Amino acid sequence: MAQSKQRILVTGATGLVGAPLCVALSARGHSVRRLSRGTKGDYSWDVSAGQIDPAALNEVDVVIHLAGETVAQRWNTAAKERILRSRVDGTKLLIDQLVQQAKPPAFLCASGISYYGISREGHLDESATSGDGFLAEVTRQWESAVQPLVDVGGRVALLRTGIVLSKEGGALAKMLPPFKFGLGGRIGSGTQMMSWISLPDLVGAYVFAVENDLVQGPINAVAPSPVTNLDFTKTLGSVIGRPTLFPIPNLVIKTLFGEMGQETVLSNLGVIPARLQQLGFEWQTPSLSATLRTTIYQD
Repeated sequence: MAQSKQRILVTGATGLVGAPLCVALSARGHSVRRLSRGTKGDYSWDVSAGQIDPAALNEVDVVIHLAGETVAQRWNTAAKERILRSRVDGTKLLIDQLVQQAKPPAFLCASGISYYGISREGHLDESATSGDGFLAEVTRQWESAVQPLVDVGGRVALLRTGIVLSKEGGALAKMLPPFKFGLGGRIGSGTQMMSWISLPDLVGAYVFAVENDLVQGPINAVAPSPVTNLDFTKTLGSVIGRPTLFPIPNLVIKTLFGEMGQETVLSNLGVIPARLQQLGFEWQTPSLSATLRTTIYQD
């Protein structure tokens, strides 16, 4: 177990995950510092310029790295470069600073289940190989950027996150309006697997990783039960009391979103959180129906 009260530096602290994570860490007595562009945080950095406030990392016990360009945009050459560089260059900038310390802090880095590719059969745990696609390549480079810290004996955990369910942002927030009007339905055949996690459970996984030294290496940050898109659709419709009679053909997704849609909305990855289960992590809402009910109707 890690020491009880820790000094933690968080990047991406104002985002969907970062904001509630900072609140949760502070509530548990940890001291939280926010590293951001401009004047939004306690300390500043400029990834493109390779600059970071040197005081940000003084006497820090844990660094949580969440910052990165959004994937949810139309991909072109420039967008892809921003997505890749924001993750790889930001991680390298932090790691370059950390390896110079006599006792480097633990490093908890966001990653994605897209590491496993676009479409894979069966259930995938952390031992599965990487797959095909742009996002798989991004995550490989992203995760590889932490290696210098591993090489000097630092504790590194890579939280490969699935679909984060929140009404404040992400996939569910975009799905809710049409579903509430009774216009929801499966995507394509609906057989593709969806690996998801509630926002509170993802926050909980990061807190767990902060407080447990055994959390290291690849960690699948998902709920224990991936579901098909059809099952997700039916469950969401049941929770909000609406029919789900309007399927969206694959062609529509590909036309609207291009390659991004192919690798996200249409991806087929049944990922299981073997390491979190082995380490004794407890999900607040391990079932999809309970998660959707709590997420949608909780104030």
